Amino acid sequence: MVAVRDDTRGRVPFALLGVLLLVSSLTLAPTFVTEPAPNRTAVERALNQATAETQVAVRDGVSAAGQQAAANPVVTPAETPTGRVLNDSTAFRDALRIRVYHQVSNRLEEVNGRSGDVTVTASLPGVANVSDLRAAKHRVSVERAGPNETAMRATVENIVLTVRRNGAVVSTRYVSPTVVVPTQALMLHDQVSTYQTRLNNSLDKPGLSQRLTARLYPMAWARGYAQYGGAGIENVVANRHVSLAANGALLGVQRSTFGRSDPAGRRALTEATAVTGIEDIVRGSRGTAVSSDVLDRAEYKPVSETPPRPRTTNRPGPGPADSMTVGVNETAESAFRTVTVPSTLNETLEDAYTVEVALKTDSHRLAGGPPGKPPSPGSNWTLVDDRTTSSVATVGNASGRIGTPDGWHTVETFSRTVERRYTRTGVWQDSADRRYTTTSSTARYRVSVAVVGRHHGRSPAPNRSIRTAHDASASPLNGPNLADVEPKAMETLVGDAGGRDRLAEQVVDDSLDRTEATVTADRPPGLYDWVYRDLMVLRESVRNTTVSVERGSVGTFETNPPKELRERLRQRRADLADVPDTYDSTARKARAAARLTYLDAVLTDLDRQASARDSNRKRVDTQLTERTDGSLRALRKGLTARETPVPRPRPVPVGPAGPVRTRVDARTPYLTLAELDERRYRALEGSEHPLVARNTNVFTIPYGDAADAVVGGAFESSDRVRLATAANTLAAANQTLENESNATLAAKQEDLRQEVRVANGEMMTQLWLTVDEQTDAGKRESRAIVSEAMSAWETPEARALALTNGSAQDRVARVAGDRLTLTRVERDRLRLLLLGVDTPATKPTLGSTNGTASAVRTVAKDELSSALADAGRQKAQRVAKKRLGTDKLPAGLPLAPPVAPWYATTNIWWVTVKGEYARFAVSASHGSPGNPGARTTYARDGGNVTLDVDDDGAAERLGTADRVSFSAETGVVVVVPPKPRGVGDKDGTAVEESSGWPNAGN
Repeated sequence: MVAVRDDTRGRVPFALLGVLLLVSSLTLAPTFVTEPAPNRTAVERALNQATAETQVAVRDGVSAAGQQAAANPVVTPAETPTGRVLNDSTAFRDALRIRVYHQVSNRLEEVNGRSGDVTVTASLPGVANVSDLRAAKHRVSVERAGPNETAMRATVENIVLTVRRNGAVVSTRYVSPTVVVPTQALMLHDQVSTYQTRLNNSLDKPGLSQRLTARLYPMAWARGYAQYGGAGIENVVANRHVSLAANGALLGVQRSTFGRSDPAGRRALTEATAVTGIEDIVRGSRGTAVSSDVLDRAEYKPVSETPPRPRTTNRPGPGPADSMTVGVNETAESAFRTVTVPSTLNETLEDAYTVEVALKTDSHRLAGGPPGKPPSPGSNWTLVDDRTTSSVATVGNASGRIGTPDGWHTVETFSRTVERRYTRTGVWQDSADRRYTTTSSTARYRVSVAVVGRHHGRSPAPNRSIRTAHDASASPLNGPNLADVEPKAMETLVGDAGGRDRLAEQVVDDSLDRTEATVTADRPPGLYDWVYRDLMVLRESVRNTTVSVERGSVGTFETNPPKELRERLRQRRADLADVPDTYDSTARKARAAARLTYLDAVLTDLDRQASARDSNRKRVDTQLTERTDGSLRALRKGLTARETPVPRPRPVPVGPAGPVRTRVDARTPYLTLAELDERRYRALEGSEHPLVARNTNVFTIPYGDAADAVVGGAFESSDRVRLATAANTLAAANQTLENESNATLAAKQEDLRQEVRVANGEMMTQLWLTVDEQTDAGKRESRAIVSEAMSAWETPEARALALTNGSAQDRVARVAGDRLTLTRVERDRLRLLLLGVDTPATKPTLGSTNGTASAVRTVAKDELSSALADAGRQKAQRVAKKRLGTDKLPAGLPLAPPVAPWYATTNIWWVTVKGEYARFAVSASHGSPGNPGARTTYARDGGNVTLDVDDDGAAERLGTADRVSFSAETGVVVVVPPKPRGVGDKDGTAVEESSGWPNAGN
């Protein structure tokens, strides 16, 4: 660092200008003054001269102090008596004020106004201690001034002008000059402070995190989709990509803050871009769009400091803002499988053919009534008890009417005349005897009975009229419709009561027990198949119900596709149910009931999936929080930040002397992840890491890790993996061994193959048992059917994939249908039941799967390293083309097993970068046409800043010129369609930390 006293860069020679002005005034004086001035004006003349020289001294001192303060800026005050004079929040300005006082004080010593025997000197109080220094600071004020605030205004208060005549003090005067000087010290300090603030801003504010996000997203999505498409990309986001994106983002922040970026940094970014592109090719992404794009970027100059926006054509894959279509898909089949269980569907159909029936009765007495009191046997008898008995008998038909209740219709009516014969017996008592007397009478009633019915029942179908309810010929299946309801109702309510006469008698004697019942009509024999086929058509319509959601929002769990599907299906429910205003037959009502039951089952499944999605969201947030410093909330901020408009570069401000152009000079201009020392950059002290990075892939292999913690829960065993995962791992091992022999990998491959083979056998057993249960094939024929169907896949891994993706079940259903001549309904029902087969025993072990995957990665890395050592880049590229199996390893978080169809796979990367410039300098030009090269340079290098404030020959420490450092973090989410390969880093390292992490700089 340049010593304060030795630093004369950019000083303006105002002292010389003052001398010239003074000489000129003396030269002109004889022209205007023809006689010697009176003695009383000598003081004024001397004061005027001293004031002018003081103004020049202040201007010169302020300019020099600004240059020195910029070259050695105090950012953090020192823990010293001198440093504590500076306020923490205004350390730079306070140090500048002290420098101004010091510089002006020194220059005032040269002020000497003279007129005859009168002299005038200028001074400021000396600084001997901390109190004097604090008072000196308060005498000075500084602020930005001038056009666009590119200059600096300073005021020094209470400079003492002392007037002496012949050495004796005659008077004093106090002046407080204010000057505006074209030095950009304050402007540059504010800009660098703004730069550092932006570097450390969070994702919701403009700065490095937002720009880093904007650069990583297109890179991650391009590489992620290339990997999903089969390119041999091992790591979607590696620290080499993070470093490249971070440095590009740093240059972008420089340009938006200072108007331009470090030219050396732009050149270094170009070189680093080319190197990263070459590394991507060697490491397996040859042929992907991103590697071509990376290499293309190395050709143009200057490197763009604006994050690349995705093009609408010729893109390697969609971006996070692009929509993806999520459909009901397999949920339509799982609900169908439940609803169409024969017993369940028949119950639904039965409810549609079930009606409510009831008896409505009316009894009217025509004549007679109960008997009176029995006659007494004589005087002195007392009636102590009496009892009445009666009997009823129908004596003939009658004519009568009875009203039908609203909502009901009459099935049958009849009337009867019923006589009720009463016998009343009295018990009489005298002192010793008891006698009985009787009396009798007859009452005649007209009883009217109506058997009524209505179609409400228990059916979910709306209660609407059936135009041809009791017309058997009107049914589309030539069935009885509800024609047999009337005799069944009569039998249930009338016949079971003993017939019409007996029922009328029970009405009279109030002994009728049953007045309501449900009656189920006979259903046509083909009703189940007819409704099933209709539901198959509906199932396809439901399956094709879709919603469009943003891919990025799916990955950040900001949207809930099952919930949106549920709302969409609920909106379509009435149209899909296709319930007419009136039914033309009972079969049509049964059809409506089945359709509504099925739609409600799908809605229930979607509701359960929506709840599972919410639960998974909480688990993902937990995994993100436990494994990184991020969260889903921060991840969503990153998704938004990638679209935040990049601020335009700051325009070149115009100062008093013209445009003020800045220039950034950073050391190192490109912050590398590598370790550097002073041999490469003199600004460094020892060995340093200018940039460090931590890159966490949340859902990566080994399996059974974060992804299983999200989708597993109570559904998965902690020591098992899905059969599809094991099958893809086995396929990766096979592909690797086809190109390279390795005994360790071969042994692990054989272990895993055996586990997959056992799992396949278990599932195949479940398949033939299902065929046996659902058909008349028998056990031997059922085994033969499954064997024939599975013969299409020869290897264990191929069979496992067929068994897990549904293609094996489809083929078993086709073979069974052909060999057993199954109907369309039987084939479809068998296929759905086969797709539902799954048992815990069909899942291979976690240890065997992870061991094989690890061996695949090891072989691939060893082969690539050997190729690089033996033959360099060309052979390494040939090795990369071999596809040593790592591209087949699955990765990512499936959305959203286990209770929902797999509609996408997502993965999350949480990236944190920390960096520090060994020296960060910004200079500004401010020269006039006569002095075009003048510049002010502001530099922060972490060094101590000192100043001899009391002129005792020993410099006091004011503080430190802290290095420009930063920490930024962001999250990137990538969403790809559902495939076993998924998306994610496949090198087995979930957390990639660069050398030196977490300590950047010194």
